[in-house]
Amino acid sequence: MAKRVWVLSLLVAIAISLGIFTLKGWTGEQAGDENKLKLISEKIDRVLKNQEDIIKRLDDIRQQEDVIRIRASRR
Repeated sequence: MAKRVWVLSLLVAIAISLGIFTLKGWTGEQAGDENKLKLISEKIDRVLKNQEDIIKRLDDIRQQEDVIRIRASRR
């Protein structure tokens, strides 16, 4: 009987420790995922900002080309 109680207490201790380690690992992964998502969203924001800057430059170049065409057609 004492042997059975000892084995049961050992199994309960193992189950509790595994549960704790599982929760620690799972919550650690959740925090890591949030950091990864934050980095990815920052990179996407940078890419979109760069694209907006490129579009603005292209618009400026088009306007300059129009001015050059008008001046060239006058001559």
